[in-house]
Amino acid sequence: MTDQTVTPVLDQSAPRAAARLPESQLQSLFEQGRRLWERGELEAAQAAFRQAVRCDAEHAPSYQWLGAVLRDLGELRAAVRMWRTAEALAPDDPRALLNLGVGLFELGKFFVANRTAEPLQLLRRAVACATAPYAKAWFNLGNVLYVHGDYAAAREAYAAALAADAGLAVAYRNLGNALLRLEQPAAALDAYRQGVAAGDTDVAAHHNLGLAALRLRDAQTAEEAFQAAVTLRPTDGECWLGLGNAQALRGDFQAAGAAFAEARASRGGQYPEAALDLGKALLAMGQSQAAAELLSRQLAETPLPGFYRQLSRAYVKLGQLAEAARVLRSFVATSSGNTAQGHYELGLVLAQCEPPHVAELAFRSAIEKSQGVFPEAWHRLGRALMRQNKSALAVEAFRYAIEQRPDFAEALKDLGQALYRSSDLHAADAALNAALRVERATGQLNLRDLWAIEDELLSGLRQAACLYDLPPSP
Repeated sequence: MTDQTVTPVLDQSAPRAAARLPESQLQSLFEQGRRLWERGELEAAQAAFRQAVRCDAEHAPSYQWLGAVLRDLGELRAAVRMWRTAEALAPDDPRALLNLGVGLFELGKFFVANRTAEPLQLLRRAVACATAPYAKAWFNLGNVLYVHGDYAAAREAYAAALAADAGLAVAYRNLGNALLRLEQPAAALDAYRQGVAAGDTDVAAHHNLGLAALRLRDAQTAEEAFQAAVTLRPTDGECWLGLGNAQALRGDFQAAGAAFAEARASRGGQYPEAALDLGKALLAMGQSQAAAELLSRQLAETPLPGFYRQLSRAYVKLGQLAEAARVLRSFVATSSGNTAQGHYELGLVLAQCEPPHVAELAFRSAIEKSQGVFPEAWHRLGRALMRQNKSALAVEAFRYAIEQRPDFAEALKDLGQALYRSSDLHAADAALNAALRVERATGQLNLRDLWAIEDELLSGLRQAACLYDLPPSP
């Protein structure tokens, strides 16, 4: 039978004091670890938090902090293990759910095998378990949704993050990114501006603001944004590239060329996109020979689609039409060049140096690859048919062009000429009068952009880093 004697009062006090000792030791180790982490003494901080875990193996905040230190030491897998332990100990703690979700999300950036739906599930649980709107959880949920391509849901998540914490400036940047993906550049520009005003002074904030302005063809705003970015980071080639595009859009090709040269220099000359834009700027300045030499060298090293197109244009300006045709024939033989635009550009050159039936085949290929919707190709096909005295077929081609683009004055004029040749004088007069009305309304036959911005530049958005959230002292 167990002894049921009453323990004296003096003896009862000893176990309580012994129980408080680990608690105070835990508090001391926890605070020590935090101070060491703040000072950047990561190895010492790791040792302190490991001692805290040994002091209380069920103290979830210590595991969360130990995970943060391990992540900063570059040991992300070990950090995720600590955060998973914290989540197991506190399955409804929003911070534990957030940190594990973000850790797994970051792990998936580096290792394909780790790309699962778990981060999305964990961050949704973090949002649901929070007793008040949890800005960092909404922000990170938006990041995961963005990477999954659900830009509309990401936009809503970033908006929820900002509703919970209007001072979370980086959320404006990612909101702007989602809006740009949703083809809302004006709203994106406004979001980026709000982010900068709220304190997001990172280079990426100015870079993305510049991209939104370029999408809107607002050269001045774009130039100011990229100028701020290169001031903050003079070695950032992407920002120099954006600055050059803004200056070219404004028509200052001399300054643009200098910016593209800076972009190339930032990567030791190994920056094909900057070389492409530099070649375009040289062409715009009338330096066709220099452009051809640069673009030819770069094409041999990096067969980007833009190099074929710009090199062929340089050869055309130099009067070397056979060389231009050779380059474009090589282009349409590639997967990236075997497109409607590729065959159309080939047709434009062939129309100047080959019999008209050869150009006709190229334009027909362009129309076929565009599933019949390519008014410029229909127009050029009509011209090729006219040169072969096939007026009836040319009339049909011109009419397709005008049907798809009613304000196509050049096509209306050529339609009038084809109808005259077909002796349909009344219809010819109607077509030519329509062309005159369009010319008077627009002031020119065919509106063309001064500077075409490559898609690769506009797609280069930068996101903010994921945000962890570590617990306070126990």
